[in-house]
Amino acid sequence: MPSAFRLLSTLLCLVSCAVATAAAPELIPLESFFRTPAFDRVVLSPNGKYVGALAATEGGRLNLFVIELATKTPRRLTAFTDKDVSTYRWLGDDRLLFTVAEDGYGEGGLFVVDLEGGRLRVLAESVRQQGGQGAMMYRHTEYFGKAGDSTTEILVLNNERREFDFDVYRMNARTGRKRIIARNPGDVDAWMADSAGEVRAAFGQRGVERFVLYRENNDADWREVRRRAIGEGEILPLAFDADNRGLFVLSNVGRDTWEVRRFDPVAGELGEVIYADDNFDMDDVLTDSVDHRLLGVRYEREKPVLHWIDPEMGKLQKMIDASLPDTWNVIYSRSDDRKLIVILAMSDRDPGAFFLLDLSKMGMELLVSREPWIKPEQMAEMRPISYAARDGRTIPGYLTLPPGRGDGPFPLIVNPHGGPWVRDSWGYNSEVQFLANRGYAVLQMNFRGSTGYGRDHLEAGYGQWGLAMQDDITDGVKWAISEGYADAERVAIYGASYGGYATMAGLAFTPELYRCGVNYVGVTDISLLLRTIPDAWESSREHLEAMTGNAKVDRERLDRTSPLKHVANIRVPLFLAYGELDERVDIKHAQSLIAELKRHDKTYEYMVKFNEGHGYRREDNRLEFYGALERFLAAHMK
Repeated sequence: MPSAFRLLSTLLCLVSCAVATAAAPELIPLESFFRTPAFDRVVLSPNGKYVGALAATEGGRLNLFVIELATKTPRRLTAFTDKDVSTYRWLGDDRLLFTVAEDGYGEGGLFVVDLEGGRLRVLAESVRQQGGQGAMMYRHTEYFGKAGDSTTEILVLNNERREFDFDVYRMNARTGRKRIIARNPGDVDAWMADSAGEVRAAFGQRGVERFVLYRENNDADWREVRRRAIGEGEILPLAFDADNRGLFVLSNVGRDTWEVRRFDPVAGELGEVIYADDNFDMDDVLTDSVDHRLLGVRYEREKPVLHWIDPEMGKLQKMIDASLPDTWNVIYSRSDDRKLIVILAMSDRDPGAFFLLDLSKMGMELLVSREPWIKPEQMAEMRPISYAARDGRTIPGYLTLPPGRGDGPFPLIVNPHGGPWVRDSWGYNSEVQFLANRGYAVLQMNFRGSTGYGRDHLEAGYGQWGLAMQDDITDGVKWAISEGYADAERVAIYGASYGGYATMAGLAFTPELYRCGVNYVGVTDISLLLRTIPDAWESSREHLEAMTGNAKVDRERLDRTSPLKHVANIRVPLFLAYGELDERVDIKHAQSLIAELKRHDKTYEYMVKFNEGHGYRREDNRLEFYGALERFLAAHMK
């Protein structure tokens, strides 16, 4: 290792090694955990002269800034006070394309701004802008990819022709004018463009079948090259390879876990296996943004993994990890000449910091921290754990204990994840750290039905809402008690979305386990969920019902496992919070539940925000919610 880099490593270690030193417990202000991050999404311009960044401004809003690296001079490009900039990307060296997130509506719109901070142009209007003009249906335009080497044109997805079938357009990023280059024949949900900007592959789903379409170029006709039932294994697209002849895909055909393979789109056949793990699913490939060659793969075991196939990237990663030994270090962005690299260093105790590595000088410097007020040495370790469910299935998860207070037993918060077809992952979690700081142990489990652990673990959850999936949660509580981590007399359950359903199921079906429960935007009635799913999900209804149940055919089971039908069983206080604008979990779930709670004279607290959707985005609403959560738990978990 060069001497300059070795000296830097020593200096950084003096700072980062402090993480290993346990600090005395200290009550950290709630605002420290849930205020908007100071900085995020730090990305180099192609020429390496600037970095873009999102930064918190008035009222906790995220706005877009650029920083000139030579002078470290920041320049503000947007000044929103009623919305947040959510994503952005560089269009060449002097313009940036971005989207916004509006209260209650999620991400949308497409905007471009010059580096000098002038001439902000609307390429596609947001939901609120369209609604203000009286639109009855939202036309959504989404960035899809680069149009070859052009810095004035981009590829976008748009639904102006048919509401739920997105076509691909080539858009002028200066004028907003666009022309269609790929018409959706129906049910295509993933397009693939090569490095020249030619849209040549399409993947879709009809009912419980997946299909693949292919064409040689934008002017050729589509032809179907593959069709299979989902139960026979699936193929999902990742990227074209460097020569634009084949694809990298995820596949679980003939195996349990997703692997990365080559795919011949002309023949519709799978080829070479790039990388696989027999116990964990692959997530994505990492390719070079300039020459498009394969660099590595990314996936999650108990902790995230970057497996570099390119030997030079492997050497670079080792050098970075030697300098930042106590964090998981991601190569977040690079200049086109590859001399400058932005690194995101983070861990279970650290929200993350962005470093700039200059390979021409072999020097590294801290640019900005996401949440500089968080002291990693005060945070808690997130421990990977596993336990056996009652039928012998291994349930993986994470346990976080209050720092500096020994090994327990502690009052326990059971925190089932949403989805449910996602997974909990290792890393900094503001909710978990907040609860641990308040003296609670937190148990997160990837119950059957969670993703990331192969098809068998996922499909074992089909049709098991309130049944085996809930048993996995119950068995996790009993494991934590038997291991001495949890105080059996002080256990609460708290979750959002599906986790809110699991909260209600826990209180209704195993009321003896819990002292109280918190349902955040959670499902209360499965049949109601199926009746009120967003229109955009209709094409996948058959697959959704295969996982959840059919409201008519499975009515008895859905009634038996819907907590709304069993409110009489609830014995303990409940806190529920919802958003009036939620499209995923309709507000009727809350309204029906409250009616039943009143009818059965149950103890509950209720919070509803009329400017929020599926979860609270606004900083003031977040702080109010977590303040109420803190008081509720303190009152009932004494």
